Amino acid sequence: MKENPIIIGFDDATFNLKAKSKTTQLIGVICQGIRMVNVVSTEIIVDGNNATERLIELVKQNQKHIQFILTHTITFGGFNLINLNKIYSEIRKPVIAVNDRRVDLDSVRKAIIYKFPNTYKEKIQNIVDAGNLYQTQIETAGGISIIYFHSKGIENNKVDSLLQKICVDSKLPECLRLAHLIGRLF
Repeated sequence: MKENPIIIGFDDATFNLKAKSKTTQLIGVICQGIRMVNVVSTEIIVDGNNATERLIELVKQNQKHIQFILTHTITFGGFNLINLNKIYSEIRKPVIAVNDRRVDLDSVRKAIIYKFPNTYKEKIQNIVDAGNLYQTQIETAGGISIIYFHSKGIENNKVDSLLQKICVDSKLPECLRLAHLIGRLF
């Protein structure tokens, strides 16, 4: 693994479920190591089903140099869940979905069934397809932090090594931290 791998990290912009607008931005930050080199974005539907396709489109526009795809969880714009298997099969680059805290999957499943009583199966299948949620420890400027991740196309020990390189001031990788900060501007 290169000392400064090129990574694209995705997070969503803030949104209001009660607003008239039913869309939000999906923001991708491309970093070489921890240095930001580009920002891309596209619109996704809040609680929709288009985040996977939109993410793939953004990666394909910048695919030549990108070595890894990171996401802040697998949910964007409310319950617009991404399909990690589809992203990996179309892009053929390792995909890592990072969570900064343990997820109560049973509560998430119940919320999805409640909110989408007729169409919940595909959303829940995306959670199942994400696979196991692994835990790792990284050392940042603030000390030892625990983070969780799903991954496709990469071994867990390589995920650990990558995260150690790109998590500096926060337990979130720098590309995700920056995407989150940019998303707060909307």
